[in-house]
Amino acid sequence: MNDKPSNSPLEQRLIDHIAKYGPITFEAFMDAALYDPEHGYYPSKRREDQVSPVGTSGDYFTSPTSHPAFGALIALQLEEMWRTLGSPTEFTVVEMGAGVGVLQSDITEYVERELPSFSKAMRYIATDVAPPPESESVAKSTALPVGVAGCVLSNELLDAMPVNRFIVQNGVVREIFVDFQGDEFVEMVGDVSEPEVAARVEPFLSSLPEGYRGEVNLRLGYWVDSVSATLDRGYVLTLDYGFDRPELYKPTRVDGSLRCYYQHTLGQNPLRRIGRQDITAHVDFTAVDHGMMVMGIERIGKLTQQQLLINLGIDDFLQDVTLRDARNEITHTEAQENSAGIASLASTEGLGGFRVAVHARGAGLYGEPLRALTGIDGGLRLTEGHAAPLLSDASAEHARLLRSSNPFSSGDPSLAGLPTWEELFSDEP
Repeated sequence: MNDKPSNSPLEQRLIDHIAKYGPITFEAFMDAALYDPEHGYYPSKRREDQVSPVGTSGDYFTSPTSHPAFGALIALQLEEMWRTLGSPTEFTVVEMGAGVGVLQSDITEYVERELPSFSKAMRYIATDVAPPPESESVAKSTALPVGVAGCVLSNELLDAMPVNRFIVQNGVVREIFVDFQGDEFVEMVGDVSEPEVAARVEPFLSSLPEGYRGEVNLRLGYWVDSVSATLDRGYVLTLDYGFDRPELYKPTRVDGSLRCYYQHTLGQNPLRRIGRQDITAHVDFTAVDHGMMVMGIERIGKLTQQQLLINLGIDDFLQDVTLRDARNEITHTEAQENSAGIASLASTEGLGGFRVAVHARGAGLYGEPLRALTGIDGGLRLTEGHAAPLLSDASAEHARLLRSSNPFSSGDPSLAGLPTWEELFSDEP
């Protein structure tokens, strides 16, 4: 008697394809697992009523879902970008990889409430390769505009792009493919499918040990192409987890950076739960910078999310919540929940360790040198004179980091075995 569960439709489609054409690249496997229109992780999650891959009831957390202060601080930076461009009549924010639209909602609500002049100029376009069905706020990626003045924004988009995987064998870069043998998906090693896979790694090959594994994202170039077509003048603000290439391919990262997330549990086996778990890989920011440079888009800032948010004034938001608590404008429980959510955004053990890259094209005003941005260079904090947003202010759903149902809560002993944020977002395997 065979007790093995039957294959899912997605698994069977992959099995049939492999049987007909042979092993597939991991990039093709990851693309199907995450983005298959019928059974991929993101489309299927977003079709289910009241189910999102992000948040307390999902598989992982992001900065926008942790607290609306993230969107508010980004809104303040966008408003400053608008001013550095000379306050044009129209400033278009194009968010790529918008998911269910939480960041869009938080930014637009804060701009309308706190930044009335900028509100008149800002046009927000949110896109995603797998938007929620019948969404009125998030469009398909094919709806990207062309030639705008403004900012192209993405948060945790690039780490969800399908990647090729490699392994070092006998001093040579070889590729890890996906095969189906017996009754399970397995790895198979062969020659690289694209020369660029080896070309990215070979400068570091002499220092990499036998059996070293890693990832190469060949899709970053296509993303840069779309950014270049979208942005005529302004900024590109990219927040994600990753490194410049020497750090990404350092010898101690022997198992690579591929991570799987399922119900807030960290794993490294992407060949399980196909279509039911998230798969990510750290971003190669060297490839991002190179692609941007080729398109005439200059990197003007590289820092951590913690540094960005501190420069913008996140400490003022925390102080504002404390003062409202002292004045009995909010309950002590509300103050605790909001403080925990805001503080999590800059925590070095989690979201604060994410990398921020800022690029610009034609952003110097009337031929003048490019002016500094507070988020990059510091200075007078942009939160000056602005209230912190509260969880109760936001129409979008956010995680409540002190609720017992949250796996990062310290108050429920039954959750003691689940990973901490440091473990979930660690940059080391």
